[in-house]
Amino acid sequence: MPTPDEITWAQLKLVNHESAWRVLQRTDRKDLLVMLARALRSVPLGNLESIFSDYAHPHEIGDVDPHVPKPLLEAVREFTEAALRGEFYVGALRKTPDPSGASHDFEAQLDLLFDRCVAEAPTTDPSAIRTAYELLFNLLREIDKFEKDILFFADEGGIWQFGINWQRVLPPYIHCLAKTIEPDEFKRRAEGVIEEFVDAWQRGALRLLLSGPVVAGS
Repeated sequence: MPTPDEITWAQLKLVNHESAWRVLQRTDRKDLLVMLARALRSVPLGNLESIFSDYAHPHEIGDVDPHVPKPLLEAVREFTEAALRGEFYVGALRKTPDPSGASHDFEAQLDLLFDRCVAEAPTTDPSAIRTAYELLFNLLREIDKFEKDILFFADEGGIWQFGINWQRVLPPYIHCLAKTIEPDEFKRRAEGVIEEFVDAWQRGALRLLLSGPVVAGS
């Protein structure tokens, strides 16, 4: 019998609602938004009423006709341009006395766009995936310069607060980068991204991808 720490997601047979509720109670607003958005992708249409009927109208949650989401690159461009225009910063100032709400919205949207990058990388033009990633990277760099009013931080801020899971987010980018530039340039740029965004103690596994089965130009 495995200990709780040894149990994997694949071994779960049912939801422990009491334990799951405790997780939700300790989770901040930004992460709750991300969880909800991820969960919605798996909710059968027949269950939407039981979940939302007390809080929203049907037309606010779904469509009668098939909905085609914006292409990833278009969605990323709109998000990064809005952030650079200061829309999340202005939104934060309007949300006093809790200006952190707009920053949470930003973080949730950022996480979900990285989710789309990861999910769509195997079936989308690698150049488009690479561009989407790099637009998000450039936005993160701008935030860390503190030269523009992009986000409101109540205390000492920075992108380190976002808690991005680079171990999950970066491998598809590295694969797409390898397919779109020359080998020498690939290793230099991939190493640069790892050095820039990933904590030193987490870089080893990602660096293995630079000399693994993915070959630049393949």
